[in-house]
Amino acid sequence: MKRWLSLAAIVVLGLALVIGAACGGGGEEEEGVTELKYGIGLPLTGIYGAAVGLPCKYAYEMGADKIGVFEVAGEKYRWNIIFEENLFSIAGGAASAMKFIHEDHVLFMDQVGADSGLAAQPICEEAGVMLGLSACDFDDFGPDKPYLFQTSATWSLHTAVFFDWLTTEHPEVHRIACVGLDDRTGYAVGDAITACADYYGLEIVVEEYVPVETLEMMPVANRIMAREPDLYVGPIGGGLDDIYAMMVAMGYEGLAASYYWTEDAADKIEWETVDGFLLFLPFPVGGVWDEVTAFREEYDDRYGIEFTPSAFWAANMPYVMTSVLQQAGTVDDMDKIVETMETKSFDTLSGPIRYGLEELNGIGHLAIYPTPIMKVVGEREYELLAYYSPEETEAIAVEVFK
Repeated sequence: MKRWLSLAAIVVLGLALVIGAACGGGGEEEEGVTELKYGIGLPLTGIYGAAVGLPCKYAYEMGADKIGVFEVAGEKYRWNIIFEENLFSIAGGAASAMKFIHEDHVLFMDQVGADSGLAAQPICEEAGVMLGLSACDFDDFGPDKPYLFQTSATWSLHTAVFFDWLTTEHPEVHRIACVGLDDRTGYAVGDAITACADYYGLEIVVEEYVPVETLEMMPVANRIMAREPDLYVGPIGGGLDDIYAMMVAMGYEGLAASYYWTEDAADKIEWETVDGFLLFLPFPVGGVWDEVTAFREEYDDRYGIEFTPSAFWAANMPYVMTSVLQQAGTVDDMDKIVETMETKSFDTLSGPIRYGLEELNGIGHLAIYPTPIMKVVGEREYELLAYYSPEETEAIAVEVFK
């Protein structure tokens, strides 16, 4: 199921004047070092700001800081990360994109949130600006969008791998309940889950999308329990955690899996409740990658907040774009940069990734991360059940979604 709203351009123009200069970044340039502006639209207020935006902001800053000065074709550069509030919304995404392009003159932009990113896309395309966004469907990309890349939160990709593993390891699972937030990101995840269930012959008995302002989760938990699923799929982190805790209190004994996982949320609903939970995305927990573990420890010390999945993906992006520019040998030839992104692999905290899945949309442009599948086995303790390389991950996704 998909929902998408058209751009309200007139509203956006006004909103662009409201969202503004308070979020800019960058310091003084060093002699002989050129600053490259990198615009990041993200939520900085409200629930999304606390859960997603601020952890991402700190991660982008820390990633760029650790990279420091780098060379491209013999010239020295440093990232100047500029942040703008995008409200996790259509209007906010378009407004922040226009600010980045027409006032800050960026060539590179990320938008956190599918609604914001898809709203910014036509603006960036017209201006020839590289846009990275998260959590979209494969068919949101195409040959008519050459500057659009999915950089992170590749839920659809990893969902296919999880279901491939699930049907082998847990043949007792037949009935699935999935829950997400009532936004474009939530529907992108839901689309992937329903497509995988159909491919593997499983039944979706509940597909629930909860508005972010919802305070009472018991009706949702009751509807799920009434359908007697074998597997519950939903986030632990982001406001929907109480649904699963209520289900357990009502006697739920089936499997549970999460496509977004925060330890703060597990603390809140208690680790005993989430014991046995399955995790199926590249998360910064479980010690899967030494470099991620080290980065997380430093991040926790520096900012005093959890290094969430969204922060982990955000931290990777300065590394990816630095590697892209170095291999392209240019910082402003966008055609050369696009060609490089389409054909090379790039270093990240979790090892090399590349962009692919052209078979699904005619262009590719989706980041292919590895897929670890883990199980919660205690408080902040995880067991690695399986690990799929980027190549294995891509092959399964093509098989399932094509």
